[in-house]
Amino acid sequence: MKKNKPMNLDFQEIKDNAELVSHAEYRSIHRGIGMVISFAQMESSLFRIGQPYRAKESRIIRIFQGSGRISINLVEYDVEKQMIVVIPPNSLIEVIDITPDYNFQVIVPENDFLPTVQGNSIAELYGSQEVVLSLGTEEWEHTGAFFSLLWESMHRSPLRTEVVQHLVTAILYDIRYMLDQKQTATHSRFSRQEEIFNRFITLVNEHGKRERNISFYADKLCLTPHYLSTVIRETSGQTVMQWINQAVILEAKVLLKHSDMLIFQISDELNFPNPSFFSKFFKRMTGMTPAEYQKNT
Repeated sequence: MKKNKPMNLDFQEIKDNAELVSHAEYRSIHRGIGMVISFAQMESSLFRIGQPYRAKESRIIRIFQGSGRISINLVEYDVEKQMIVVIPPNSLIEVIDITPDYNFQVIVPENDFLPTVQGNSIAELYGSQEVVLSLGTEEWEHTGAFFSLLWESMHRSPLRTEVVQHLVTAILYDIRYMLDQKQTATHSRFSRQEEIFNRFITLVNEHGKRERNISFYADKLCLTPHYLSTVIRETSGQTVMQWINQAVILEAKVLLKHSDMLIFQISDELNFPNPSFFSKFFKRMTGMTPAEYQKNT
C-alpha cells in the first residue's frame, strides 16, 4: 500500500513543496521565517481535519474569519474570529473542526531565527505553553498593524533580516503583555493545581512516546504518584493514564500517516513490547487496527 506523502509541516517542507499551495502570492518565505497573509486565499492542502501532526517550529496565528476547534498538545480549544494563538515548537496539533469560511494569518519563525533578549532565547522566555487569547477591538487592530508591517517588511529587497526578527519579537512581547493584562484584570492566574496540570501535559507531550509510568511524571514534578493522580483527575476530569494514552495514540497516528515507518517500527518507536500489543492497544483506543487507520482515513 502506498502511504500518503509525509506531511511533517516543518519549515523546510512548506518551503520546498510547491504542490502544497495553489496561490503562493499569499505567502512569503525567506531564510529562517515564513508568513501567510491569508490561509484561505492561498488554497493550501497543508493539513487535513482529524489528522494530527507535529509542528517543528512555533506558530503565531491571527484568526480573522470563521471558527473551529483544535487540539494543541492534547488540550482542545475553541478558536474563532478576533483571536491570537501562539503554538510552541514541537507541538502536537490536530484540527478537529473548522467552518468553511475559516481564515487566518500565520507567522512561522524557525527555532533559531529570533534573537536572544537579555541572554535568553524567545523560547526560553515564553516556555512551552500555548497561548489562546481573545482580543478586544483596539487590541485586534493593533495586532493587525503589526502583521501588516511585518508582511510589508518581508517584501522589501534586500530583506532587512534584523528588522523582521525584531518585529516578530515585538509581536510576541505584545501578546505576552495582553495576556498578562487580561489575567490581572480577571484574576485568572493559574492555581497551583492548574500549573501542575500544564507542566504535566508539557511532559507528556515531550516524553509520552517512551514513558508511560505515572512515577516517571511524578518524579519529574517532584510529587508523589498519588498526589499527581489526584490533581490531574480533579483538574481535568481525566486520569493520568488517560492523558498518556491519548498522547500515545496521537503520536501513533502521526507516524502512521506522515512517516514511511512500518508498523513494527512504529511499535518499537512508541516503546511497545511487540507489534501485536501495539495493534491491540491501537484498536482498543480507536476502534480500528493501525493498518486500517492507514488505509481508511
